[in-house]
Amino acid sequence: MDTRKRKAQLRARIQQARREMTADEIQHEDSSIIAHTAALLRSMSPSETSVAAYSPLPGEPGGQLLLDALHGEASSLLLPICLPGNILDWAQYQGRLALNPGVLGIAEPASPRLGPEAISSCRLILIPALGVSPEGIRMGKGGGYYDRALAQLTKLADPPRTAVLVYNGEIRSDVPTEDHDAAVDMAITPSGIRTFH
Repeated sequence: MDTRKRKAQLRARIQQARREMTADEIQHEDSSIIAHTAALLRSMSPSETSVAAYSPLPGEPGGQLLLDALHGEASSLLLPICLPGNILDWAQYQGRLALNPGVLGIAEPASPRLGPEAISSCRLILIPALGVSPEGIRMGKGGGYYDRALAQLTKLADPPRTAVLVYNGEIRSDVPTEDHDAAVDMAITPSGIRTFH
């Protein structure tokens, strides 16, 4: 079976497992992820707490309280805006009331767009994922938005740290990888933070 089919099957299995979590399990795991993420930000110097994150969809790690928790800890919080060609633009998060539905149903900031290169001003990038390998290779939903966004960071002399937010059991040795798949520095899970490099 080719890599794309294996990815599609694993994505379906992980999404099904997430749907089967109880409301209490989700609340507990999301709260733990938020607590570990906030602790990570508090461990960084204030000048290092410029963050790019994402608006979690229902069932994605972090849940509804993630953005406000990050907003309270970060000196700056950017969220993505999906553009044609699977490119991400970025804009400042200014609270839940300043979010609009985006083209993919993902909440996007109504504040001015800063351009795709704005992500390079951040020191920490929090990335959605369905799974991550023990070597830190992220598996997303297959759109390639984040692979493209992260590829531009490899040219920086001092690139930001990157982290995926995943539930327990989603760091998996069976994550299929392709050459274009971006590696991340760490995974933030309900059990804690795992560093890959």
